[in-house]
Amino acid sequence: MNLILEKLLLRRTCTIREALCQIDKGEKGTVVIVDKDMKLVGMLTDGDVRRALLKGALLEDKIENIIQYHPVFGTVDMSKDQIRDLFIKRAVKQIPIINKERVVTDLVEIRDILIPEGQKNIVLIMAGGLGTRLKDLTKEVPKPMLIVGDDPILHHIINNFRDNGYYDFLISVNHKAEIIENYFQDGAVHGVKIHYIREKKRLGTAGGIKEAEAFLDRPFFVINGDILTNLRAENMMAFHQENGFDITVGIRKDSYQIPYGVIEVDNSNITRINEKPTVDYMINSGIYCLNPSVIEFIPKDSYFEITELINICIENGLKIGGYEITEYWMDIGHLQDYHKANDDYETIILKKQQS
Repeated sequence: MNLILEKLLLRRTCTIREALCQIDKGEKGTVVIVDKDMKLVGMLTDGDVRRALLKGALLEDKIENIIQYHPVFGTVDMSKDQIRDLFIKRAVKQIPIINKERVVTDLVEIRDILIPEGQKNIVLIMAGGLGTRLKDLTKEVPKPMLIVGDDPILHHIINNFRDNGYYDFLISVNHKAEIIENYFQDGAVHGVKIHYIREKKRLGTAGGIKEAEAFLDRPFFVINGDILTNLRAENMMAFHQENGFDITVGIRKDSYQIPYGVIEVDNSNITRINEKPTVDYMINSGIYCLNPSVIEFIPKDSYFEITELINICIENGLKIGGYEITEYWMDIGHLQDYHKANDDYETIILKKQQS
């Protein structure tokens, strides 16, 4: 069974305490009540439980007396328009979907109907870092929530992927997670769908991927939560899939000017002096496309960096590619980067949004 759906199902013989635990685990404010054959029995919301407790019910009481036994439901053969009509006519927030045997196959939310389908690939944003290099700026807010122009960095990341047709987001949170969750909520206001991966401890840039495994059944993006970019995401994903890579690393050309004259020596004889030469090289952009199969190399509940994952995959003979990012890109890791990103906003980011 789908691991996400499993968190939303509950047997009618459970207690109110067990129902509350499952509602909390499923993070939808509701659970679908099923029998031993996983056939639909009814629905139970956190509001149903709250009203029962106010009337004197106990946590160890069975839920049988507070179940909604005649819920609105859809069937697997219904079109999206038909399900949309159910939401509108019956004024509900969630609708369970059943097959011809009444077995529950899905739970659809109204945002799933109203938000465009777009690309099927999920975007996983790693937003759990501490941002210590930005000093006082991140004392009150997590780094991805620092304002660039008029909006947080994280808002710009989501907008860029949304503009490229990607509407499904996972945000891995840890440090000051409530600020991010309160701002974006389920994403509906921003025209996207957001689920949160709540790290109980810091897991690094790859540990959070393991926590998100239940959501990832096709190639997906991973991006650090402090990256400001105009990346054409669909081009990178197409490159990843067309070349059959297991991991594609977004890479970017950079250069460094050596502040000295560089001497070329052959057997103690100086053959050339290059005065302050510039060295070109490629850097890791913090943006990746991954196949779900690589998740097996990530240890569970351990701090693990994505660079470690890439090296392990190389050692195991997997195919790792590099996609050069030529669009605007900025890693906001230091104060000077943050100030430059704000300087760049009107001339690069805002101009692109208006074009």
